Amino acid sequence: MTNSSKSQSVDRALQLLECFSDARFELRVADFCNMLNMSQSSVSRLLTTLVDRGFVEKNHFSGAYFLGKKVISLAGVSLNNYEIRKQALPELYDLEQKTNLGANLAVLDETEMFYLAHVDSRKSPRMYTLVGYKNPLHSTGIGKVLLAHLTNHEANQILEKTALVPYTVNTVDDKEELLKELEVTRKRGYALEIEELALGRACIAAPVRDRSGKVVAGISLSGPLSEIRLEERQQELASILIETTDLISLKMGYMSSPARM
Repeated sequence: MTNSSKSQSVDRALQLLECFSDARFELRVADFCNMLNMSQSSVSRLLTTLVDRGFVEKNHFSGAYFLGKKVISLAGVSLNNYEIRKQALPELYDLEQKTNLGANLAVLDETEMFYLAHVDSRKSPRMYTLVGYKNPLHSTGIGKVLLAHLTNHEANQILEKTALVPYTVNTVDDKEELLKELEVTRKRGYALEIEELALGRACIAAPVRDRSGKVVAGISLSGPLSEIRLEERQQELASILIETTDLISLKMGYMSSPARM
């Protein structure tokens, strides 16, 4: 097999893995063929290799394939070596204890936010993990924090590639209005999101900085409106959250807190 053929086989195998999602967690050979416009023989050959290597497993009752344990192992290796996650995780548990709200850590991934860690509220635990999920920037608290601390050029580049989808009637879907909100976020040191991504939920988010002072992540507190009660708790939650993000920034090597208004 030539180097070109090997490269093509690797690429096709990765395409098979990328077909899986929450909505498509089990797929048959025909599903892969239809999604990737590949022949049945090619798909079957690649799946055999992926099964042998543990990246995919087969349900012998249904004949469908699902992601294997090797994927989980590699995901664990990746997560365990994110310094920001290691430094933030104990503080996320502390935030949940103090506020009875979910606590989340996310970073920028091109034009979206990417969850590296989360700790569920004991009052409303999820039946799934947020780790590895992506969400839009314009309609989330962490997303706004990450956008707000980019340079104007960087933020505009992202917004030019991003459709400001109105997920609810409260979503800010106008660029100029969003830029004004980002300026407010920079000045007060935290962002708010109230029913912009999903009705009935809200969050408050603040930035984490690295040794150089660059914002490298965001931390949020989130939950149902009945629990987060921002109209009553905004200042209390902001104070707790900023104290925590300053501590994580210190652990990341940042020696002085940013000025706030």
